[in-house]
Amino acid sequence: MDDNEIIERPDSWDEQPKKRQVSPYEMLIRQSRKMGATATKTYDVTRQFLKQDVNTLYPQQILPTKKPSTNSQKTTKKLNRIVKQSHEMLAFAQTVILPNNLFPDTVVVDRNKITINKKTFFWSSNVISLRIEDILNVTCSIGPLFGSLTVSTRVMNSTDHYEVNYLWRADATNLKQIIQGYMIAVHNDLDLSHLTKEEITEKLHELGHEPGT
Repeated sequence: MDDNEIIERPDSWDEQPKKRQVSPYEMLIRQSRKMGATATKTYDVTRQFLKQDVNTLYPQQILPTKKPSTNSQKTTKKLNRIVKQSHEMLAFAQTVILPNNLFPDTVVVDRNKITINKKTFFWSSNVISLRIEDILNVTCSIGPLFGSLTVSTRVMNSTDHYEVNYLWRADATNLKQIIQGYMIAVHNDLDLSHLTKEEITEKLHELGHEPGT
């Protein structure tokens, strides 16, 4: 081919390709596909979010932790202290088993109440619980070996006093001093809750002790 030969370009090369007209139907299809992809992505993100522990993501914003109030903490501590103290026996006594007393009765004194368990038969008993504040008087009768304890209460009931017989002499005296000392402490608004079991027992013996006993 001669170098001076000129090759003519067809006129069609200079023409720009024309854009194809998009029909409304195709536009609608494209928009629907975009919306479907966005919805699918949102669903996946939401599902992953729900699988996580929300509390660890935003502990203060989503699920703020409410701190217990001071009054609630004081009430809980007081309740725990009362429950713990209710299991501390300050005095315990059991009646002597005799031919006429085959089922022994028991008397328990704790920081809050007196519990008298009167056995009536095998696996049968009558349990009486008396608050220290409700006791009006306590007396004991003692003999050479045995003693009896009588507790009078202010509670209006069919019985205003309870008697426990055939206690050992020392047990009857000990119960009487403990209960009487506790009555004196309560009536004088003395707070004994801070004392240990040994300390409160010693103080109640001193308060309930009577000369000559």
